[in-house]
Amino acid sequence: MLCYGTVNECGKEQSGLAAVVRVFQNPLLRYAARLLNNVTLAQDVVQNTFVKLARRVPPAEAPTDEVRNWLFRVAHNEAVDLIRAEERKKRLHETYAHQRDFDTDGGLYCDTGADEQEQVVLDCLAVLSPLQKQVVLLRLQQGLSYDQIGEIIGEKSGYVGNLLHHAVKALAAEVKRREGETAPCARTKKN
Repeated sequence: MLCYGTVNECGKEQSGLAAVVRVFQNPLLRYAARLLNNVTLAQDVVQNTFVKLARRVPPAEAPTDEVRNWLFRVAHNEAVDLIRAEERKKRLHETYAHQRDFDTDGGLYCDTGADEQEQVVLDCLAVLSPLQKQVVLLRLQQGLSYDQIGEIIGEKSGYVGNLLHHAVKALAAEVKRREGETAPCARTKKN
């Protein structure tokens, strides 16, 4: 079991909930923001996740791998619940709106550090299922192993590999399709 060391501003070793929050808050925010495409909603998800951690018995004593996996699983469940609630609201609005086209994909999240190619791939995440999106983000953004991802999503590592394989194929096809739309003359056909 890996334990992440944390030291506060005064040079004292931290433990308990403060240490867990310090170590995992930013990775959880990045993960939730990518899932939701909305940084404000991601902050709500992470806050709810840490509230649940604070109420957990026994409480977290240190930022361990077990705690990390639990946090990512709870954050995922919170995000999925929020997505479902948003989808219900969307359907309700569509029912009462007179053929208006509501665009719910344009969230507030803006990753200014991403280069152009990375941004194209991030934009293409919408073509993936929620589970594929989760697995891709945990693997690429958090650098977790198949076993760790499997623990978080409650599946075997072989299924995680299968999900990643199909997700990467879908992302590659979508990137190729989008590149073809934006620069039809820039590509030459290979024999």
